[in-house]
Amino acid sequence: MAHQASHSELPLVRLHRLPAPLRAAAPVLIGLGAIGLVTALLLDPARGWRAYLVNWLFFMSVAQGALLLSAVVSITKGLWSRPIRRFALSFVGFLPLAYLALIPLFLAADHIFPWIAEPIPGKDVWLNVPFLTVRNLLLFGALIGIDLAFAYYALRPDLGLVRDQVPPPLRQFYARLTAHWLGQEAEELRSHRRLLVLAPALVATYALAMGLIAWDFIMSLEPHWFSTLLGPYFFMGAFLGGIMATALMTLLYRDRLELEQWILPSTLHDLGKLGFGFTVFWGYLFFSQYIVIWYGLLPIEQAFVIHRFTPPFMYVAQLVGILLFVIPFFGLLGVVTKRRPRLFATLAIISLVGLYLERYLLIYPSLWIGAERLPLSWQEPAIALFFAGLMLAALGWFAHRFPLMQMWQPPSEIELQGVELELPREVTTSNR
Repeated sequence: MAHQASHSELPLVRLHRLPAPLRAAAPVLIGLGAIGLVTALLLDPARGWRAYLVNWLFFMSVAQGALLLSAVVSITKGLWSRPIRRFALSFVGFLPLAYLALIPLFLAADHIFPWIAEPIPGKDVWLNVPFLTVRNLLLFGALIGIDLAFAYYALRPDLGLVRDQVPPPLRQFYARLTAHWLGQEAEELRSHRRLLVLAPALVATYALAMGLIAWDFIMSLEPHWFSTLLGPYFFMGAFLGGIMATALMTLLYRDRLELEQWILPSTLHDLGKLGFGFTVFWGYLFFSQYIVIWYGLLPIEQAFVIHRFTPPFMYVAQLVGILLFVIPFFGLLGVVTKRRPRLFATLAIISLVGLYLERYLLIYPSLWIGAERLPLSWQEPAIALFFAGLMLAALGWFAHRFPLMQMWQPPSEIELQGVELELPREVTTSNR
């Protein structure tokens, strides 16, 4: 990836005042979405909760995928990514809300899981609501806890650096987050060491928790079907969504805050290459799963594919292939589209729409086997407004309170730039 020396000094940037459209949009979307959600649940509880599940899976996937991106570039010491890391990290504000939004799904399990009405002999040890609830709340809760700890230590050195430069209300907030401050150099070293542990832990827990969600909320909807590849397919799709959402946020903030001096065309090009690479990888995982089922010719394995590749869901499957693979693949294949913000943003939006339909395709064919008409109406977009409003509110909350560019640099990344560091002995020993 490209590296720009001008990134060594990044400015203090945050939204001092939320844009009026954002301040109005978030509560309006939440209000309209809440009305749509309540209406859907009153008219047809089963349909309403299934639409809720699709939307929860999509918005949670995007936010968690963005956090994974922040952890991955921290592990790989990607110098190119420093100006855009905080945009990926900003999705952390939505994840506690996603955790709370998971709880109602267990209370509405009767409307979602077919194995409750028709238990599967031999699988009831795993497929039962109490165990389903406990394992998902514990593992997904552990993932959220690591997400928050990772975000805290990624932010803390910058908060201490600028705590005297922010308005008084934020000063008190920053003072609480930087309690027991050790000094800038010591804090940067301590955060660096903590992130060296937290980032790999986040990646490993992400794979376990998101794989469990795929097994429990997707694969169990057709309890006789199983796939060892569904978990990786699901969480790598979420990672792709996180990359595209980060690209979209980067392009929006770059224009709004006039960050062209730091977020260069080469930075967008590197981010576009990452999006292109994982678009290809998503296609590889899809084909890997499909080709094994096609060659195996086993009725239990084929059922999952048949339910999605025959009418009425066949048309959604074709649209997913076009939006999530074909258009982003050819769109991001060249250099020009990666470096032109509007073209890049358009491709990112297309990919995210494709991911939403892909989450829909993972859930609905299992719950409407043999349907003659496509179960897609006002319920899905109405509930999507609710989750979109929550995500906008969380992103606005983060952007208004925290620096949007990472000013501090981990020692290992400074050394990659050819600068030798000699840490004081007392700093080295006091933070072990």
